[in-house]
This record gives sequence, structure tokens and C-alpha cells, in this order.
Amino acid sequence: MKVGEKNKFGQWCAGVIPLAAVLALPVNAQAREGLFLGVGAGWSGSDVQLDSGPTLDIDGAAADGLAGIAFAGYGWRGRQGFFAVEANMGARNADADINFAGGKISVESSTSYGLGVLLGGTLEGATPYLRLGWQVSNYEVNAFQSDDQDHDGFRYGLGALLPLQEDLDMRLEWTQTRYGAEKYFQDQLEVEPTENLFSVALSLRY
Repeated sequence: MKVGEKNKFGQWCAGVIPLAAVLALPVNAQAREGLFLGVGAGWSGSDVQLDSGPTLDIDGAAADGLAGIAFAGYGWRGRQGFFAVEANMGARNADADINFAGGKISVESSTSYGLGVLLGGTLEGATPYLRLGWQVSNYEVNAFQSDDQDHDGFRYGLGALLPLQEDLDMRLEWTQTRYGAEKYFQDQLEVEPTENLFSVALSLRY
């Protein structure tokens, strides 16, 4: 993690932790409190910027494809809503082919993992929430040769839990992750992706 990203991550923690403490003030235990596990699927779309100087400068190559996710976490119910800590991992099948004067480049998004918090409240028949987190995803670039790098960045989004059974929820979610730029091919190419992920998942509470 770069120095600038560490500072941003520290600021993020400084803002989230006090808010979480307020939301998680103890009351009588209710639904969605405790351990939860889940799996889901969705659609990943990455807007990728590529820059190698005067020979190549592409702003907005679209790497789209299917995504699979798995997650586990623990939630608390508070007076103002709920607070949960969650770890996630996933796989992407998103790629883009870019043709330019010097040839062709392909960009692929594969594995991803991260940590986050969910902050939300309860409405009639649904539980909307805000997601804030830090995500790491691997991107591979293929040109005359292949190179891959891990990009990390802030993840944020909105979602809703819809109760299906007493201990089973459906999760609908949209998130965006703004990854930092990384150098490829011995600093010859700079790649900076931004990912939008739409997903549907099932969450089982224990």
C-alpha cells in the first residue's frame, strides 16, 4: 500500500469507527445479529485507463464480465440501526480488447478480496445499508507479453437485505471501487481501473 493510500485509509478508519460505535450501542438482540455467511453472483464492469505516453493513452476501456462472490462477517444491532464487519473474496471473468495503431492489448480482471463495514437501518420489509471498505483486485494485461498486478482502493456502495426466511436473506448490492494506478511491463504502461459491481447473494445467519 502506498504512503498516500495509507493516509487515506487512516482517515477512512477515523470516520467509520466513531459512526460504528454509535450505531452499535447495545439493545435487545434482534434478527441480523451474529455470524453470517453468503455466496452470490453478479456483473463486474471495470472502466480502465491505460497510459504509456505518446504511443498509447486510452481513457475508459470497458472490461466487463461475470463475477462470483463469497463473504463472511459478524453483525450487531444498535439503537439507530445495525453495524457489521465483513470479509469477502471473489472471482471475475471480465476482459476487454483494445486495438490501437501499434497492435492489440487485452485487460483481464480475475481474483479479488477485501474487508468492509456495513452501516444500515430497517424499513418495512427490507434492510438498506451503506458499504465502506478496502478492496484488492488482480488485473492482467496481455500485449506482446503478459504482466499482472494487484490494485487496491476504496470500495463503497449501497445495498439491501430482503428477508426470505428466519435465518436467510437475499442481498441486492451495487458497489464501486476506485483502484490506484499500477505500473506494468517494467514501468512502460500505467493502468488505473475503476470497478462497478452489481450482485445478488444469499446470506445465512447463525
